[in-house]
Amino acid sequence: MSRDQGDTFKSALTEAISGVGIVTLSDEQLSQLAKHYSMMCRWNQRLNLTRITDVSEAARLHYAESLFGASFIAGERTLLDIGSGAGFPAIPVAVARPDVQVSALDANQKKSLFLKEAKDELGLSNLTVVTSRLEETDWTDYELLMSRALDRAENVLPSVIERLSPRQRLILFCGPDLVGKLEREANCRSEAHAVPHSEARLIAVFSRK
Repeated sequence: MSRDQGDTFKSALTEAISGVGIVTLSDEQLSQLAKHYSMMCRWNQRLNLTRITDVSEAARLHYAESLFGASFIAGERTLLDIGSGAGFPAIPVAVARPDVQVSALDANQKKSLFLKEAKDELGLSNLTVVTSRLEETDWTDYELLMSRALDRAENVLPSVIERLSPRQRLILFCGPDLVGKLEREANCRSEAHAVPHSEARLIAVFSRK
């Protein structure tokens, strides 16, 4: 990525962040996320990581939304991103919150390889990549679970929510229909927060009743 391209992304991300009212990032953190964006676009030419690569759209829909979700982290210090894919929300969260140990879970070997390369390139000592299916993963020791783009979420997540301990929460990036379905099927409580400047996107926080 050229310096101009990096500066363009950092400007777009700074604008997107200000639009959702979250704290500003340092120049080093902006540079880390610009490097991730460049890697994502390059890998996307041979690996289907995302359909959103336009700089302004990616800054707003991928990065700023992930950072907005991170603003709901309370005192938790261990986080599992379920179905991390291209690294959302895991990588923006790991960059913005170096005090949180983030694990990016994805069953796809090639996507996991991308995540490991990104971890090394960005120097994220607080990020771990786990190549596994959720059903084969012991997530009971994580204080916080997150998920943004999980396949078959409506089928997979009810059993996850039912197994949450009193000290665990699930933060889900989704639409209102999924929130209602999960509340009915998992017998849980949730609080939903609209993603700024989005017509249908929510940050839903689930916990056991």
